[in-house]
Amino acid sequence: MMTTQTLSVLLVDDDPYVCDIFQLILQHHELPLTTFDNAQQAIQYLQAHSTDIVILDLFLPEMDGYRALDAIRRLPGGRRCKVIATTAYYTQDTGTEVMNRGFDGYLPKPVLPEKLVPYLYRVAGRW
Repeated sequence: MMTTQTLSVLLVDDDPYVCDIFQLILQHHELPLTTFDNAQQAIQYLQAHSTDIVILDLFLPEMDGYRALDAIRRLPGGRRCKVIATTAYYTQDTGTEVMNRGFDGYLPKPVLPEKLVPYLYRVAGRW
């Protein structure tokens, strides 16, 4: 059972279609979403703002998701937010790999709309 507590979500993905899909799903559930198409902008944002969950594409231009995760974890409060890896390029080992590298969750693409919000609440520990 989900709580009525709102989750703030930050999505970092360079595919505008993916951002649109997440926006539609989260808007339907009245959850705020901030999006960036590169990791550097997201990290700058996180220096001044807090968020409950960061959904981070692994394959981004200039700074990949693994390097971005390391930078987020070094920020004040960066260990408190939950960071979920997402990618369309995966193998059967990707989920284990991202968890071993310090991510709090993993969402392979395409994301199933009916499972996204419950999963976010579970990762946030509010389920």
